[in-house]
Amino acid sequence: MNFFMRTLYLLYLGLMGLAGTCNLSIDNDQKELPKNMDYSYACLDSAVGGSQTSKAISNATSIIRNLAIKQKDITDSIQNVWGNAFHEDAIETKTFVLINDAAISAQLQKVMDDLLAVREHPSKIKYSIYLLADSAINAFTFGGHIYLTKAMYDKCKGNTDLLYSIIGHEIGHSEKGHIKKTIQEMMITDNIFGEDKGASAYQVLKMLTGAFNQKNELEADYYGIDLAYQLDKDVCSTVNFWNELSKTENQYSKLEDLLRTHPFSNLRAKCLQNHIQANFHKSCTSAAK
Repeated sequence: MNFFMRTLYLLYLGLMGLAGTCNLSIDNDQKELPKNMDYSYACLDSAVGGSQTSKAISNATSIIRNLAIKQKDITDSIQNVWGNAFHEDAIETKTFVLINDAAISAQLQKVMDDLLAVREHPSKIKYSIYLLADSAINAFTFGGHIYLTKAMYDKCKGNTDLLYSIIGHEIGHSEKGHIKKTIQEMMITDNIFGEDKGASAYQVLKMLTGAFNQKNELEADYYGIDLAYQLDKDVCSTVNFWNELSKTENQYSKLEDLLRTHPFSNLRAKCLQNHIQANFHKSCTSAAK
C-alpha cells in the first residue's frame, strides 16, 4: 500500500481541529469509574450515522471485512508492526517532521503514561507519542503511535484539562479496536488492487467507511473522558470545547452529515454532556452556554 493512501485515510482517524487550552500537569489522585456505566449512542440517531440504513450498511461492511481478513487475526503486535512501518515511512519521506524538545516530550509522555495506567482492560499495544512541526491544530493515531501537532500543543499551554481527553480519545481508537478495522481494510485493498492502485483503493475505503464512523468517534470520546475522569480532570472542558467549535461549523444538513466521519460538534457536545450527567452526575450546563 502506498504512503499516499495511508496518509489520506488517517485523516479520518484524526481528531478534528482542536481549540482551547490544556493543562499538562498530572496529579496522582485517581477515581474509580462508577459501576454499570451507561454508554448511550441514541444521541446520534438524528444523524445519518445513526440511522437504521447506515447501521445496516455498517454491519454489512463489517461482515465483508471479516470474510476477507478476520479481525481476530490482527493482534496487538500486528498493529504495532503497521504503526512502526507507517511512522518510519512518514519520517523518511519527510511527510512528518518531528520536534525534538526534551521538556515538551517529557510532558506529553507523562500525560500519555498516566492515561494508559488507568485503563481497565489494557491491550498489549506499545504506545508512543510525538510532537509534529505542523501548523494545523490536530491529533491522530495509528498502530500505537499518537501524533500531536505543535499548533495543537501551543493551544494547550493554559490551565484546563482538555488535553487528557484528547490523548485519551486517541488511545481509545486503539483500545476499542477501531484501528483493527482500518488495517483490515488496508489489507483487503492491497490484496485487491496492489500497492500501485492506492488512489483507487482510497476511493473504495471512503465509500465503505467514510460516512459511517461517527459511532466510533463518539466511542473514542467516551473512552477519553472516562480516563480523564479517573485522573480527576475536568471532563466538562471537553463539552465546552465542542460547543465552542460548533460556532465555526456549517449549519447541520443531512447531506453534509452523510460525508462526515465525525459527528457535528454541537451534537458531539450534547452526547458527551449526556454521558457525563448520566454516569458522573455532573452537570456541564455552564460549559454549554
